[in-house]
Amino acid sequence: MFGIYGMAEAVNMLLEKDGNTGQYGRDSHANTLGHTISAKLAKLVDSMPVKYGLEGKAVLHAQGGISIDKDVTPGVRIPYGTEPDPITYVLATAGHHSHYTSGISDILTIDETVKANPEAMYNLCKGALSLGYREFTANVASNDLVRVTGYMIKLSDIAKYDDEGSRTNTTWLGAEAACNTGILDRAPRVVSFESSPVYK
Repeated sequence: MFGIYGMAEAVNMLLEKDGNTGQYGRDSHANTLGHTISAKLAKLVDSMPVKYGLEGKAVLHAQGGISIDKDVTPGVRIPYGTEPDPITYVLATAGHHSHYTSGISDILTIDETVKANPEAMYNLCKGALSLGYREFTANVASNDLVRVTGYMIKLSDIAKYDDEGSRTNTTWLGAEAACNTGILDRAPRVVSFESSPVYK
């Protein structure tokens, strides 16, 4: 695999150098630049033969992030704490999915009100898939068990890790990720048609 991370930071830095104040995930020009980067990167990876790849080629992957990735957003995600509503999130990032043969790890944190309206989550998933998403995870903000990247953690275990430690490998990884990468800053968002740009 050929993995990338930090799309948000790359786009924001390029825009800043051009005197543009747009931000990845919240500005159509910034999002289009991100999609353009992904398309170009996919072409470059596809043009380079490798000895031990799929049909002689590497596959592109938007890395889910690891606990030592400080100050860098995983893959093509929108930075933690700045995520827009889920519909805007999906619209901003869906254009990347077709370029990443090995997948994109997207995690949306959804407000607990979705428990009373599971159809809203169903519609978000259905819409995301119709726009090109191949998969994503939705953590409900009030749940104890959440996905970090390729593994799950219990937030209650993280809270007591410093004092008690843990026998579970994912707990120390999650504690390190919470400290280093801001995963606990993921902003819970409400899924509603009213938050869609179409309805504004």
